[in-house]
Amino acid sequence: MWITLLRQWARFRLLFKLLFFAVLGLGIYLGMSPSPPPVSAGWHAYFYHAGGLFSCTILSFLAFPRWYWWVRGGLMFAVGVAVEYVQSFHPTRSADIHDIYANSAGVVAGLVLIMLFQWWRGLKTP
Repeated sequence: MWITLLRQWARFRLLFKLLFFAVLGLGIYLGMSPSPPPVSAGWHAYFYHAGGLFSCTILSFLAFPRWYWWVRGGLMFAVGVAVEYVQSFHPTRSADIHDIYANSAGVVAGLVLIMLFQWWRGLKTP
């Protein structure tokens, strides 16, 4: 059963790559486009930041499973910081250190889930 799952995963690798770059591009576009800030951005907005980079981290693993964890984490962290940096130059946007913390939390949560999956997969291999 486990070998069948890995074959299915390999079969959809191109789809995961396309989905990864689509989600990454959409996140960068939405994060860097000059749009008015929402009327009330409460604490729940941090879950959007964390969830976005969490999903990008998981998709990067599904698309590129051979990347080292520190490369994956560094690239995802750099994306989050770059978006916040560009937002500091838009008159209708603002950069916030708390957004960077939320982005980093999403990346760390994704990396932890990936490491748990790899550990579990190591237990299941014959």
